[in-house]
Amino acid sequence: MTTPEPALQGLRHRFPHWAILYNPFTYRWHALHGRTTTLTADTPQELAERIVRHQVHQRLTRPQPRR
Repeated sequence: MTTPEPALQGLRHRFPHWAILYNPFTYRWHALHGRTTTLTADTPQELAERIVRHQVHQRLTRPQPRR
């Protein structure tokens, strides 16, 4: 099995405001943002996709400032 370090470094570089963790006992990838957002995935690629989807969803659902 390959080591998760290169994938961890890549994800942490790509998403600097997220805490990226790998659990070797469950083979799961975790992304934490703030106190309430936790995303999990089976692969680092899937985790990156979920983070991007979450960020897009947050931008789309954020209330617009009043003018």
